[in-house]
Amino acid sequence: MKKISALLLLAATALPDACLAGNAADTDTVKVVDTPRQVVVTQNGNEVLLHIDGSATDPGYRYEYRVKPKRRGRLFTACREGSEVEFHHPFSKCDSAGMQHHFEVFLSDVYFGFGGHSIDAANRDAVNKSMCQIGVLNFVGLAYLFNQSRSRVSLGVGFDWTQYSMRNPYLWNRSDDGVVGWEKGATDYNKHHALLSVYSLQFPLMYRHSLGKRWGIAAGAVMNWHCYASFTNSHRDDVNDYSVTTHGLHQRKLSFDCVAMVTWHGIGAYFRFAPQSVFKAGFGPEMKNRWTLGFVLGGW
Repeated sequence: MKKISALLLLAATALPDACLAGNAADTDTVKVVDTPRQVVVTQNGNEVLLHIDGSATDPGYRYEYRVKPKRRGRLFTACREGSEVEFHHPFSKCDSAGMQHHFEVFLSDVYFGFGGHSIDAANRDAVNKSMCQIGVLNFVGLAYLFNQSRSRVSLGVGFDWTQYSMRNPYLWNRSDDGVVGWEKGATDYNKHHALLSVYSLQFPLMYRHSLGKRWGIAAGAVMNWHCYASFTNSHRDDVNDYSVTTHGLHQRKLSFDCVAMVTWHGIGAYFRFAPQSVFKAGFGPEMKNRWTLGFVLGGW
């Protein structure tokens, strides 16, 4: 047999690990055997075994080396191999080359966007049709990965803050019965602002798919619990600033949105649509069919 360096064969067995890790890891020399008589490389499940039988200087030489490729998790990972499930801390790895299914706990999808909504004819002259939205879709998410981790389905908990404004010189108001409406402010107000804010906890159910190493797409539905709402009217005269905030509004408590996004290296764009009205029926302007288009960070 020609002279072969067993060190090269050992490096070859480590290639699956390098492919799974996706980066260049530090390497260590495990063993060097010059002119081995016979080299056998076998694979048993996720384990690769290198067996050397004899060398030029020692016909009775025997050596075995086992390689078990790693797959790195994210914040927290539960790796499943067959019927066994192992739980790993944030910096651990899953010992499974053929692993196709496992769980992840993660944080992702910080977003910022602008959009609009429809408004009933009675309030069209006062309420601005534009809106802005800031939030985190998955402050904490639990994902199930499959298809060799190129796809995943996730459930999460996030936070959303959406703002609606009035046209000048209109202000938000609330009647004694709790009905939100509007009134015309003084025309001599300076730096006039009238903003309605709705704060929500959101529970997204998402499907994501990786298109190679760079691109990712995602789509899903979001259940929102609108836990708090308030409006603030502010203006400034020649001397002082004035601001009054009113809370205890009758916003709709539950609503359902649909969302889609596309990302490149984790940075991308999202579109979101919510058909339900902001307020309960009879407690405010009929602001519905809300849509948002914006930027998202950490979408994949």
